[in-house]
Amino acid sequence: MSGMTGTSRARSRLFSRPAVLRTFALGLVGRLGYGVLPLSFLFTVRQATGSFSAASGAVAVFGLGALAMPLQARALDRWGQRRVLPLVAGTWVGLLGVALALSLFGVSAPVAWVAIAVPLGVCAPALGPSMRAQWRWFTEGTDLRARAYSVDTVAEEMLYLVGPAIAGGLLAVGPARNGLFLVAVLAVVGTAALTASPAATVRAELGPARASLLGPARRPGVPRLMATMACFGVGASLTLTGVAAAADAVGHPSWAGLVEACLSAGSVTGGVLWASSRRLLPPVPVLLTGSAGLLIGAAVTPFWVAAALIALGGLSWAPTFVEAFEAADRLAPEGQRTEASTLVNTSTNLTYALGTALTGALVAAGATPYLPAAAAFGAAALLARAWVRAR
Repeated sequence: MSGMTGTSRARSRLFSRPAVLRTFALGLVGRLGYGVLPLSFLFTVRQATGSFSAASGAVAVFGLGALAMPLQARALDRWGQRRVLPLVAGTWVGLLGVALALSLFGVSAPVAWVAIAVPLGVCAPALGPSMRAQWRWFTEGTDLRARAYSVDTVAEEMLYLVGPAIAGGLLAVGPARNGLFLVAVLAVVGTAALTASPAATVRAELGPARASLLGPARRPGVPRLMATMACFGVGASLTLTGVAAAADAVGHPSWAGLVEACLSAGSVTGGVLWASSRRLLPPVPVLLTGSAGLLIGAAVTPFWVAAALIALGGLSWAPTFVEAFEAADRLAPEGQRTEASTLVNTSTNLTYALGTALTGALVAAGATPYLPAAAAFGAAALLARAWVRAR
């Protein structure tokens, strides 16, 4: 009971200021769009082109836009969230409108969908990194930063529990493009909340005027951290897109949303246990190794058995991100921590895109994506041993 009381007390301290709870809650509304978008965009392209390979290719190109995310984070630190976020989010909402128009007018050429996927990926607003930058401001001078990251990661994982379920529900009752409209609305709400926050006016992490082009990526330990998250991103994309392909193959694409929701539930459970006491779970490298083993089992079992194994493997996902964000803070200097945090997402998202493209090729060849996913998680486990916090 004392441990739970301490957890509740820390949570109360974290949200003691009204602006914190308001900013966090409405910011999560915006970030929910990132849970709805993958399946919605994948099946919007699938319905328009009639090809799952073309759809996974467009999603892969979208993910390559993550290369621009560190530059957006650098701009956020230099010019502030109130200047940068509305411009980026407004452009992104306009591009979602173009994608909606392509779907409405029945454009089936894959090249058209690849062409819209490129700027959609580049202009995706960095709502998650922006919130983490605000957490650093809100928790300055306290011992609550690690707690804030845990709460933020668990909440984000809950969005990936709710988001795919919403996307699956929309797929069940209408065309997938309805999800794109919803994502645009959510992005507007989240951007407005973050820019209205008092933390958005402070540029406490303004970097030097002549910062290196590579930024914190040159710091010792950061390349290994990025490599770990790159392997994790490949494994995650092969897993999730493999689930979508398996659901499509059995004639029930909406089932993909249910399975992704179950996986996110596993991740949320892992994050809650991690935030309560890290002694409740093994270290992150062990968790990732366990996920790899479960994916090997998923490769040789029927759809719903595989879904249960994949959901159990989700226990490692949220703890991996919490450890990675804390490691980014430790490894990067004060003026580059927002960008370092973004590099965690960028490494994951970039290889997520590559994994998505690989899934399309594997599915076309009749192979399962789960075995390569297991290998990627195994590589991440080996790399993580170098930077994970000692127990």
